[in-house]
Amino acid sequence: MKRLFLICYIIASYSSAMAQVSGKLQDVQGMPVPYANVVLMKAADSSIFKGAVSDEQGAFQMAGVPAAQYLLRVNAIGYQVLYVPVAGAGNLGVQVLQPNRRQLGEVVVRGSKPLYQQQEQGMVVNVESSIISKGSAALEVLERAPGIMIDHRNNSISMNGKSGVMVMLNGKLLRMPVTQVVALLSGMRADDVEKIELLTTPGAKYDAEGDAGLINIVLKKNSHVGFNGNASATAGYGWGEKAGTSVQLGFNKWYGSYSYNHNRSNADWHAIGTAVEPLYGGLTYSDVTGVMQPVENSHTARVGFDSKHMGASLLYGYSHTHIHNINSGLFNVLPDSILYNHVDVNEFMKWKNTIADFYVEGKHLTLNLDYLRYTLDRPSKAVNSFVNLKGQEIGNNDTLFAPMQEGYANSLIQVGVVKLDYVKQLNDQLKLDAGVKGSYNRTESASGIRSLVNGEYVTGANATNEGVMKEFISAAYASFKWQLDSTTALTLGSRYEYADTRLSSTTRKMGKLFPVVSFSKQLPGGHELFFSYNKRITRPAYTDLASYKSYTGPNSYESGNPALLPTITNIFKIGYNYKGYSFTLLASRDDHPIVRWQMTETPDSAVLIVSSQNMLWQNNLVFQASIPVKVTEWWSMSYSLLAAYRKFKLDYTRTPAEKGYYTGSVNFSEQFKFQKGWSGELSGFYWGPSYDGSKKVDGFGEVNIGVKKELGKGTIQFAVEDIFASMHIPFYFGKVAEEAHDLKTKVVYSAESSYFPVMKLTYSRSFGGAKLTHKEGGAKEERERIN
Repeated sequence: MKRLFLICYIIASYSSAMAQVSGKLQDVQGMPVPYANVVLMKAADSSIFKGAVSDEQGAFQMAGVPAAQYLLRVNAIGYQVLYVPVAGAGNLGVQVLQPNRRQLGEVVVRGSKPLYQQQEQGMVVNVESSIISKGSAALEVLERAPGIMIDHRNNSISMNGKSGVMVMLNGKLLRMPVTQVVALLSGMRADDVEKIELLTTPGAKYDAEGDAGLINIVLKKNSHVGFNGNASATAGYGWGEKAGTSVQLGFNKWYGSYSYNHNRSNADWHAIGTAVEPLYGGLTYSDVTGVMQPVENSHTARVGFDSKHMGASLLYGYSHTHIHNINSGLFNVLPDSILYNHVDVNEFMKWKNTIADFYVEGKHLTLNLDYLRYTLDRPSKAVNSFVNLKGQEIGNNDTLFAPMQEGYANSLIQVGVVKLDYVKQLNDQLKLDAGVKGSYNRTESASGIRSLVNGEYVTGANATNEGVMKEFISAAYASFKWQLDSTTALTLGSRYEYADTRLSSTTRKMGKLFPVVSFSKQLPGGHELFFSYNKRITRPAYTDLASYKSYTGPNSYESGNPALLPTITNIFKIGYNYKGYSFTLLASRDDHPIVRWQMTETPDSAVLIVSSQNMLWQNNLVFQASIPVKVTEWWSMSYSLLAAYRKFKLDYTRTPAEKGYYTGSVNFSEQFKFQKGWSGELSGFYWGPSYDGSKKVDGFGEVNIGVKKELGKGTIQFAVEDIFASMHIPFYFGKVAEEAHDLKTKVVYSAESSYFPVMKLTYSRSFGGAKLTHKEGGAKEERERIN
């Protein structure tokens, strides 16, 4: 690989291709000016020679520029037009735009970004472009993103049908168990989110963690001049009441926000099936219902600043949730023994998280320091009744059939990260990105169950667990982007990661190289082709590995799996873009993919074990399409389609199994713009049948609707989630192979909206005497012509 980098460098250094004009745009406060129109005109006749749009850091470049006299013109809303004489190609450095003094009154800019934007590394979802996002939790917006599935049965996240996904917040990896990431996002309001990046083939500068890819949730920052802000309030109802409020404030380089979210919800599951239950006496027919009724109150506060060469932010979140679970079941032990079980559980979950980051950047180097602290306290109390047809109590084992049980679970996660990045334009054609990174993760956990026996609480054998996991990951990467000509680019990169993981007396060490290759070609008429190859990894989380035991019923418990292996994935991607239309084909191979909440059993087959397991392998072929359609000036549509063929093999069930299947999904958004400030949106998604390890999952989906009215400086929006009350998710055990206990069961999970559609009314208002934004800088017609 080193030889390949050297060859690229030598060839580019002596290339006779045309040079480029580049530079960076900033305002008088030193803030970058993104999305400005940059036009290179011939000095002789002022005709347009080339054009570009500055990126989010204010940088721009135009390749293939021969030596001549030019005039550079820069347009951005809220700024005076800038003219810069240019003598031949080269780097123009930082160009400062002066504010337009005639526009210091409030300027309300209505963005025209599409809801979905396809890029080389993945898709971008512009959250503010969706009417129904207002008043929602960040988790709800993520769930409506193309290819994303949130499994509320066990609080997991999958992307394009694969669960090995990592979540980032502002580009910082959240090294927490996925269940705790879900809890964090459910307490964060979508009003604070600018966009969501779904990176299926991220570059070498990103962590190699996540075989399905990365989800980057980008929070809003202040991009205005002077004092400004936005406030919103939400009220709603579904099965229970909803409420929330959000405030964002900014003053030049400083920004801050606070949000509160209240949600009373309800969901249930219903399971019918058979199993051979040695603890109950043999073949058993069961009919079990579980009801979950959480009441959540979450607070999120954030403050930060971004100056010319330095920035920092601090995010603090606190959530208190009371979860009331009621499980009741009938067990018919054939031929004639009837047993009844009723469990009433109250849990009080409190979590706090602090995320701090600091960066300082020079001409070529950027230093990032990050710290994450997460605490969880989850006490619980269960009242358990297990009787026969005569009302007599069944069993006398203190850990299995006790009438009352108390549980506790405490976790402390601390993560520190140091990262140094180096970026340099080596010459007109070759750019180098390189860096090193070190992260340290310490997770402490303690959990246990006490059972009421003869009037006293006692702790049974294997009913407690305490553990500490320490993980250090060091990484180094280098990536060369070679601009072969003005329309062709080749990127060659590689990332090396070394992980040292220590859990109790177990130590795991692994070093691995993760290469990245990408190629893009722009063709005449707005056509673009791209190709990429990535190698990625998914490491087991602490909760996957720890040898704890958590009571789930008299005949089952949840446990970690210390023997779990990491997943290694190779991904090939080819794509085509044309004027907003995007088509991609991904082929990948997963070795030892991790699947969670699978059923195994103890060696004597007496008790079920719910744990994470490795499949042997899985092959994936996925086709994705993003299709925008403009029907009229007032009606536009966006469709995201996914079609996949997957084949896997597993051996943790009683009998090994190999299965191939087709699946797919569709996300759609219909947006309407009416007169007098009215607009509307109809959106939804559907997931086809699929498999999660040895579980079969039937298709499910929902349709949402929203309407918005512009009220001068404010807006009012009304949204209804799942208008057809269709969010039922059926899944099955025993369809792929013979499960533990010969389990053959159908389970139907019903979300809150399946009882009654969730309705939310949100009012938001912007304020501030000099609210200027440049996100949609330049005339729209000129921008489209340049693109």
